[in-house]
Parts: sequence; structure tokens; C-alpha cells
Amino acid sequence: MGRTNSIIIPWYRGIVKQKGETALLGFTNNSVFYGDLYDQSIGNWQINSDWNLSKKYDTIICTRCAYFAKDPEDFIVRCYNSLNPNGSLYVDWGLGDHWRFEKYKIGWVKDGEHEYAYNQDNYLWSALWDESFVEDDQYKIFQSRVGQFGYDDLRTAIYEEVPSVLSLSFVEKYFTSNIHILACWEDFPQIYFLVEGIKK
Repeated sequence: MGRTNSIIIPWYRGIVKQKGETALLGFTNNSVFYGDLYDQSIGNWQINSDWNLSKKYDTIICTRCAYFAKDPEDFIVRCYNSLNPNGSLYVDWGLGDHWRFEKYKIGWVKDGEHEYAYNQDNYLWSALWDESFVEDDQYKIFQSRVGQFGYDDLRTAIYEEVPSVLSLSFVEKYFTSNIHILACWEDFPQIYFLVEGIKK
């Protein structure tokens, strides 16, 4: 993930507008955003547990973490329940972040290999998808770049290689959303889908 920091952190900062009290899910420090820290490494939050935050917040930020969620719909509902009325949610899912692995994948599972990060049992499980993404210029850039790895049908690859695909329509039951998309790298292409949501 560090390879992309110089690109993605300014992108986040240009989109995220913190208001009021903020919960940072999957963060161990306040170097990018400010707020209350929640992370498994500090022992107060685990994305695949029956988690509840210590209080309700005005803003929740969860970047480069939600793809660890085995049940992304449950994750969205828990974020909704943890926000004050009109609270803001910023959460993203990525695809193609595989420069650490020998075989490039669009998703997380292919040919018997399941992607992980930090620890070998810390697997990646989910992604966000909506048919409208295919019209986005950043998506088209990503699509053109992954052809070098034999991918010509991204939608099929996502559903084949990602165990839990979250539909944007599910997110929009709970949040009025705006989606930001960023494609990175030609050699090992990555794409990020950042949800900017307001609690309904």
C-alpha cells in the first residue's frame, strides 16, 4: 500500500471533508485525518466482529480497509448505525493492488491463491461494484491497463475473484452517495472506488 501513498493520500484529502467528531476505522495514527482511532492492532476494533463504536459520530472514515470485510453489507449497516443524523461516511474499496504478489489478480482469489495483507491469515474479501462504473474515464483507464494480464471482461473477473461483492444499490439504501474513482499505475494497475455518503 505504501507505493501508492503519494498518489492516493492527496486524492483522499481533496475529497474528504471532516465535520464534527470523527471515527477513523482501520487507522493507527492521525497523520492523514484527525479523529478517534479504531484498529485491530490497537485492540479496539475488528472489521469482521460484531463491532459497535464507543459513541455515535458525525464523520466515519475508512480507507483501504473495507475490503477486509467478509460481509460488506453488515459493515455498511454498522457504519450507518454509528453515525449521527446527516453524518458523513467516507469508505473505499480497491481492486488490483497486487504488486506484492507474483500473480496479478483483479480481485482477491484466483488459482487457489487468496490475497492477504500484513499477516498471512488477514485475507481480503470484498469489493464494491455498480454497472455505472464502466462509463467512468478512470475505470476505462484501468480496463485498458489490465488487458496486459489477459483481462478483457472486468465485470466477470470481479465476480469470479472477489468472494463478497457489495452492490452500490445496497449502500444507497442507507446513504445518499457520490462515487469517486481513481486508477493508478500502468505496470500493476489498481483502481479505487471511494464512497462519499450522507446518512439518510
